[in-house]
Amino acid sequence: DITRAAMNVSVIRPTRVLKRGDTYTVTSLLSTATGGQLRAAGTNYPQWITQWYLQMSPSVTNRTIQLAQRIVSEAAATTPYDRAVAIESWLRANIVYNEIIPQPPRNQDPVDWVLFDLRQGYCNYYASAMIMMLRSLGIPARMAAGFAQGDWDPAQNAFVVEERDAHTWVEVYF
Repeated sequence: DITRAAMNVSVIRPTRVLKRGDTYTVTSLLSTATGGQLRAAGTNYPQWITQWYLQMSPSVTNRTIQLAQRIVSEAAATTPYDRAVAIESWLRANIVYNEIIPQPPRNQDPVDWVLFDLRQGYCNYYASAMIMMLRSLGIPARMAAGFAQGDWDPAQNAFVVEERDAHTWVEVYF
């Protein structure tokens, strides 16, 4: 039986707060799976995946779920991979990226508010919307948080990663 803590194997945290000028080294892995391989991955998900990554917020609205269904239907997307691509594409085309938005109203689901009222948001909102829509379709997904690669500095022969490079994104299980 896998515990929740054991599933977070990709978490990397410093033992102390990093200050300007501090350096660290990270080794990462990149998937080389092709779109075709991901399309063929199937939906035989392990129980520990479905237990954690199909949970829905109780505040998710029916119109959010219906929007997810409409997006994949209009795209004729039948595999989890194609459905994820369709939802990502819809979000990029229909929600304006804006890092300075007001707080969601207290009485409204934040995903619903971004998708139907504000139609703007930043990475946290994009990821939350995509995750809830994918989960509503039975596709396991989770949010990841970290940093983009930053900017290459030839003088240091390294990438310089700053706070402005913080980012969240969606991970979909295949």
